[in-house]
Amino acid sequence: MDVRERRVMMLRFTVFIFFLIQVNGQNQRLNVNKPTTVQTAIPTKPGAEFKHQFQNAGAKPVPGKPAAMRLVESKECGNEIIKLCNPKIYKNNFAILDCLQNDIKTMEELSQECQHYIWNYKLNLTRDDRFDYAAQEVCKTELSQIKECSHLEKGKGLVIPCLVDNIENVTGSCRTYLEKMERIVFSDYRLIYHFMEQCGDEINKQKCGRIAPLDQNDVSTQGKTLECLAEKIAGLGDQCRKQVLRVAELQADDYHLDRQLYYACREDRENLCAEVPAGGGKIYECLFKHKFDKLMSTKCKEMLSIRQRLIAEDVKVEKTFYSSCHVDIKEHGCNKRDKVPDGDFRRANILLCLENALKTEQEISKDCQIQMAEVRQELMEDYSISPEIMTNCHKEISTSCENGLQKGGKTIHCLMNLARPARDQGSHKTNIKLSAICERALEALMEEADPVSDYRMDRVLQMACEPVVQLGCKHVQPGDARVISCLMDHLDSEIMTDDCEERLMEIQYFVVRDFRLDQQLFSKCRRNAKDICGVSGNWLQDRFKEDKKKEYVIACLYRNLKQQKEMKGRKAAGDQFNAQKGVSKQCKTEIMRVMKQRAHRVELNPQIEQACLKDLGMHCSDTDDPGVNQEIQCLQDHYDNLEAECQDVIGNFTEDEDEMPELDIILMKACTPMINKFCDTDEDLEGDDTDEIMECLIKNKNRPNMNEKCKAGIEHHQLISMKNFKFDHKFKEACKRSVAKYCKNKKNKNEVISCLSEHVRNDTLLEDRHRIDKVCRKQLRVEVLERGEDIRLDHKLVEACHNDMETMCKDVEKGNAKMMECLKRHQKDLSNTCHKLLFKREQEEAVIGDYKVHSVCKRMIKLFCDEDDMEEDEILPCLRKNKDKENFDRKCRELVIKREIAENKDYRLNPELQKKCRMDIPKFCSKVLNTQKNDDELQGKVVTCLRKRFIDKKLSRDCNEVIRNVIKDSAHNYMEDPVLASSCEKEIIKYCGDEHEMAMKEKNSASRNKVEMVESQDSSGKVVECLKQNFLKHIITNEVCKQEIQRVIQESQIDINVDPLLHMSCQRDLQKFCGDLEVGEGRRMACLLAELEDHPNQISPECKKLLEKRKQLWELAAQGKPVEGFHDVYQQIAASPSKNYLLFVICSIIGVFFLVGITCGRVSKRAAKQSKMK
Repeated sequence: MDVRERRVMMLRFTVFIFFLIQVNGQNQRLNVNKPTTVQTAIPTKPGAEFKHQFQNAGAKPVPGKPAAMRLVESKECGNEIIKLCNPKIYKNNFAILDCLQNDIKTMEELSQECQHYIWNYKLNLTRDDRFDYAAQEVCKTELSQIKECSHLEKGKGLVIPCLVDNIENVTGSCRTYLEKMERIVFSDYRLIYHFMEQCGDEINKQKCGRIAPLDQNDVSTQGKTLECLAEKIAGLGDQCRKQVLRVAELQADDYHLDRQLYYACREDRENLCAEVPAGGGKIYECLFKHKFDKLMSTKCKEMLSIRQRLIAEDVKVEKTFYSSCHVDIKEHGCNKRDKVPDGDFRRANILLCLENALKTEQEISKDCQIQMAEVRQELMEDYSISPEIMTNCHKEISTSCENGLQKGGKTIHCLMNLARPARDQGSHKTNIKLSAICERALEALMEEADPVSDYRMDRVLQMACEPVVQLGCKHVQPGDARVISCLMDHLDSEIMTDDCEERLMEIQYFVVRDFRLDQQLFSKCRRNAKDICGVSGNWLQDRFKEDKKKEYVIACLYRNLKQQKEMKGRKAAGDQFNAQKGVSKQCKTEIMRVMKQRAHRVELNPQIEQACLKDLGMHCSDTDDPGVNQEIQCLQDHYDNLEAECQDVIGNFTEDEDEMPELDIILMKACTPMINKFCDTDEDLEGDDTDEIMECLIKNKNRPNMNEKCKAGIEHHQLISMKNFKFDHKFKEACKRSVAKYCKNKKNKNEVISCLSEHVRNDTLLEDRHRIDKVCRKQLRVEVLERGEDIRLDHKLVEACHNDMETMCKDVEKGNAKMMECLKRHQKDLSNTCHKLLFKREQEEAVIGDYKVHSVCKRMIKLFCDEDDMEEDEILPCLRKNKDKENFDRKCRELVIKREIAENKDYRLNPELQKKCRMDIPKFCSKVLNTQKNDDELQGKVVTCLRKRFIDKKLSRDCNEVIRNVIKDSAHNYMEDPVLASSCEKEIIKYCGDEHEMAMKEKNSASRNKVEMVESQDSSGKVVECLKQNFLKHIITNEVCKQEIQRVIQESQIDINVDPLLHMSCQRDLQKFCGDLEVGEGRRMACLLAELEDHPNQISPECKKLLEKRKQLWELAAQGKPVEGFHDVYQQIAASPSKNYLLFVICSIIGVFFLVGITCGRVSKRAAKQSKMK
């Protein structure tokens, strides 16, 4: 049919309709005057109660009948139409119907007779077979396609409602005709196709109205029946529910068709949406947008909420949304559902399906995306449009959220706040606990509205955080999911406001419990989550199914990430392992981001919060600021007192924190500049290798330009890591095998360090194969060095030495090894418990690592010693060999001397001596060892014992070499001979005053005893030389002191190298006369003395003079030396100048005894053999 024919057809149709209306008006007038039978019950067949009123109405129009009567001419309504309607529409009955129906007040003003007349008129319009025949002419094509309507009986009022029910399949002139009829059909539920059949029982059941004589024609009452059913949609049966939704769907195109909403919102439409044209659902859309406008009437809001709840049940009720998205819905199969033949068009199902398509990178039209955003925004703004919230959260809303009077999404945020576990601190104090079903409803809403992907969907959040976004997140495009991520990054920054923080935390409560709500995480990790953690990688899931898996996805993925790292380490070490599915690189980045963000607060870690709620209240309720990681630090500080479950999760978090320092927000905030300053250029740091960051910070924490806050954070980290050796990731990974094998009952890190140190020390000293592998030994050195740096890291030592620290080192810094050095300096005055444990620590340091040596001598170690290839017990001997070189650091030299003094006080602090003299010590010094307790210091007795055997030349070759070096060093500094220093303390002060005076002038010397004052100044053996000279002059009378000086003199007689002054004075002569002789056993000294005796004039004057003095000393020392055995007698005679005379006298005495025996016979009386045998 062309355009011209269509126009002719429409003209004929219009004339016919006009004529039909006139005839119907005349028939109506006749019918009104007839008596009416009224039924009080709902009829089983729609319209049966009025059948007798229009038995003649079904006749076809007869040509020549009088002109049909207009409504304005009716007796029942004429006067009221003239009063209420514009005269221009008097000739148009449809226009008059619109006039009378457009205002609920107008309808209520009509008399009962007029209302009854109007209602019958509309009923006849739908049931008059002439209208059915008209519809058949105009909608011929459509009826042929819609079989359901084409076979209906004419004159029963079924054809037009049926066509209206299928209006989406109707076009052209038929649609125009039906749109006219829609307003009549939808004004009363009894006129709607099949409605009475399928909703009659529900109307009674839900108490949504009754058919009674007084209200059967009351338009307002019958419209309220529809409103009531819509409001109780959740409780309706399937058939009636379907009918209500179908009506709402058919009304979606034009808000005039929803009479109750139209009546309630007519003025609001004029005030707020005057410029919006009707049709296409645009009026609805406009009213929805202005729902919380101050000008919006309460009744209109209520009606809009009812309609929005219907939209929740069927998106087709929302014309704008469905028309924009129906192609995408069909394309992605969003309405398909098992056991639902007509499809599932619930808003949640459709929205989640479309969001899933977006999140899985499938294509959705732009128009549909815009409409999705509109719906999501409405969901976050108005709790009343979510049936689940209304039903499941009613109690919470009425008791805790001002009965839902808070507007613009505030009620939803109030419910979110209730979901957060209540603690004594924080802004969300409440005694109301959110019910499980309400929390499920909120979770479902969060999935549906998905505000995390675009924070603008949540107006409350947007308004609270917009200032923060403008200052800190301006670089992120609005609508990007990274806005929320950016806000989380600024959670503890100065620009974050309290209001924004609260709103953000309310949203994050749900985000941290469902990884799918974090769009960035979901998009990058959904496949890994599905493969590794068994979680659906689909956004569309049963919203009300309580699935704990999604809450633990991050933990699962992070655990897998750690396993991957361990496997790589094992592979690098050559171990075999089974390959398994791993986390992708992109997913790893997102996991790290989320882990860092969640470290800000306990409540961002559901596992910690759930397990530690009681402990938080008990230990951390007085925390001034629960943010900035303070609560986690508080739990770590009280780790030993936590309940088992909380202790377990805090332990796991602390392990993660050590492996990934970014989780320690306070530390990273203070230390990021320090990391950039010290660690980026640190040779040991491998770029992004986070395992090395803490080690680097610890190594540099005592630098002069280290930030104090950063240093405090590092020390806190160290203190926490001492509570369990697993808290130190590198230590755990390096030593877990050794710990499992040799220290399996040890958990405390200090206990593990001591246990491993003991094994390493024993294996080192006994020179056995090391039981502790090299990787573990290397890391153990790091741990011992850290412990030696700060006494607070040694809990046992702090307990043992607490009183000593208060009395002797009160104002001394605990870190940088200062407290340890102070205690060592006052070792004689320490309590027995402290003294013993401190000595044990010194033993461990000697073999494993000495922080003070590494700190003060770092440059010298790099310069003179190969630190990487050297064992720890080889570093101090290396420094000792080089300490007298010109370019050796002064402070390092002083420290090396201090350590030598300590070693010579007790051989157990000298690993080199222990190893090389382990056969000599029990052989020659067992008497000393047997008389001394194992834990007590030996005060140099064993070393002195070995020095005496050095004089006797009885030591093994290796031991002899070590003792020679000890004697040589002590000749330079008398303090390295502890027995001499203690025996001659008074003599040193009294007779060696110059050295004493020099020490008294030294700064900070007030706290040191008088003998110690000399130690840093006496570097060339002046004090020993002074003692020797006073011994030669017979000034020293103290016998004990004299014996020690004699020993020192005799030691120098054995080897010229141990006499620094003589060696320096005779260096050229030694080179000249004795250069080819091996050093040791007095060879070079004997050579020099022989040369002095044979060629005295060839010796240099200085050397000759000093040698003669030494001879005098040796003679004097030999005179005063106590004879301890026959060997000493022999040595005395051999060394004496009159040895020939002495030998002659001894031989003469023996000869005299021999001669007397020969000449005089026996002295005793002879006895008989028998007497002897008795």
